[in-house]
Amino acid sequence: MKKKVIGIISGMGTKSGLLFVDKLSKNVNAIKDQDFPEFILHNNSRVPDRTRAIVYGEESPLEELKRSVDILNKCNVDIIISCCNTSYFYLRNMTIPENIRLINPISLTVAEIRKKYKSANRIGLLASSGTIFSRLFHDEFENTPLELFTLEKEVQEDKFMKALYMPGGLKSSPISDHAYELFNYSLDAILKKNIDLLIGGCSEVQIGINNTTVEIPYLDTMDIMLNVVLEEINQTGLLSSN
Repeated sequence: MKKKVIGIISGMGTKSGLLFVDKLSKNVNAIKDQDFPEFILHNNSRVPDRTRAIVYGEESPLEELKRSVDILNKCNVDIIISCCNTSYFYLRNMTIPENIRLINPISLTVAEIRKKYKSANRIGLLASSGTIFSRLFHDEFENTPLELFTLEKEVQEDKFMKALYMPGGLKSSPISDHAYELFNYSLDAILKKNIDLLIGGCSEVQIGINNTTVEIPYLDTMDIMLNVVLEEINQTGLLSSN
């Protein structure tokens, strides 16, 4: 049986994309080289910032995202994922070749909650301002009985977004202690809203969350996409804790 080829759009940010690949390599049943999945990683660091485009009307990332999809299509991939939730504001309306499945983390996350966390009604979301402003998650939750909570605007911009974008932030290499402090402040602020479940709705959340603990159920969109990719390549899902 021909192996499915995975296409991964990274560079938004690079570290979170590489973390996704690391998780993929750790969660497959592989004994030898040939057991690992075939994947093409396009670390497209040319993609303009999604939040700056959506919230402030700056340069659109659309053309660079199209370039990534075109590159992956020419590599004959069967699946495409993007390691940036905000990019799906653009990807969801793009024409993707019929032979390729575009995995959408937002709809998958909502479906996961409704299927496996039936007692969770108050849902917290840590995500970039672009994701929140574009209502990617809000629209998915709109026709459900679930309540979606995000950070207050001041905390969102001065704490969470700063934790991502500051020099030494979660998008940087290396990451400063101050960035983790700002992230933890943001995490505490969303948990104080008495939520039942937390969504990591930005790919950098998986970096920040690894430095702390959360006592309530936590769903990371990168892990949800990883599980779907593993199913597509006939694996069984997450094998190790992340």
